[in-house]
Amino acid sequence: MNKHYDKIILVFVVIVTGALAAVWIPDYLGLKTKFQVEEKLSGVALFGKASAEGIQETIDHLQRDVKWVTPTLEGVPQKPLPLTRSIPIWLQNDKEIDLLDPDAPKIRPPLDNSWALKNGDSVGRNDLLTLDEDNDGYTTLEEFNGGKTDPGDPESHPSYSTKLILSEIKEDAYALIYRTGDNPDGEFGVREEATRYEADPPRVPPRRKSHFLKMNTDFGTHPGHEDRYKITAFEKKTAAGGAGGIPVPAHLLTIADKTSGKEFKLEYKKPKLETIYYAVIDFQLSGSESKLGPFKVGGSFELSTEAGVKYEIIELQGTLEKGVKLRKTGPDGASPQDIAISAGKKND
Repeated sequence: MNKHYDKIILVFVVIVTGALAAVWIPDYLGLKTKFQVEEKLSGVALFGKASAEGIQETIDHLQRDVKWVTPTLEGVPQKPLPLTRSIPIWLQNDKEIDLLDPDAPKIRPPLDNSWALKNGDSVGRNDLLTLDEDNDGYTTLEEFNGGKTDPGDPESHPSYSTKLILSEIKEDAYALIYRTGDNPDGEFGVREEATRYEADPPRVPPRRKSHFLKMNTDFGTHPGHEDRYKITAFEKKTAAGGAGGIPVPAHLLTIADKTSGKEFKLEYKKPKLETIYYAVIDFQLSGSESKLGPFKVGGSFELSTEAGVKYEIIELQGTLEKGVKLRKTGPDGASPQDIAISAGKKND
């Protein structure tokens, strides 16, 4: 009888399996019908009707910058920490510096740690300030100081005007000197003297000429001063200061200037000097270097890198220290911008 145990067990398993199948199969066959019904249900039926207010609330929730405030620890200030990203830490002299902390020491001053990190720069590089990784002609320091532009994007850089440097001041001088004459019915001796800065090719040479003039006679031969002046009045005067207390001549001529439409006084043997200054400006953008000028007040120029943009000289004091003021006018009627530059310094 022991030989039939295996057959008996097999029959029992078959009977149990059949019973279970009879119970499970109906439920299984009903699943498809159940799911088909649910598939036909709309989103409105499942989630309710959407509204603009509800949608905006969902968007705001997804965009919310959720931060975790550190627990209170003795001697450790609390600060919010982002939950979705790690904290960039720089180790300097065995001290941990949080690159996102605006109050942390600057690793490469004057750069902000967070700005350098955001723009992909390694704050630990010793040459970081002088790098030009996008080859746009501006170093990392210039990009930071020039508006915090992107040092990794050649299309993002400071204004080209920051590459303008005042390199030299030239000058022309013109003088009128009242030399002789004290009789309004006679002639007065007036001399023109002029100097001009050296140029290549040479400009019209300076002229020095003495005129012997009666009242109301036009005179002037220097370029820009031709027949510009006329003696309109004479005043005979003396002043103390001669040897032995003898008075010396201090006569005055009144000169009318056609160019300005005004009159001025010309004192005996005291030159009236008129100086015209010219600015020489260097454009120091790598690959586009050029020397511009000389330009006097009213002169203008354009840069090869900025089509349609004009720079006009509006103020020139005559020394490198006092610099020069330019007026930048952009294309399409853009609002003018005044820029001051001086020797060896970029625009303010």
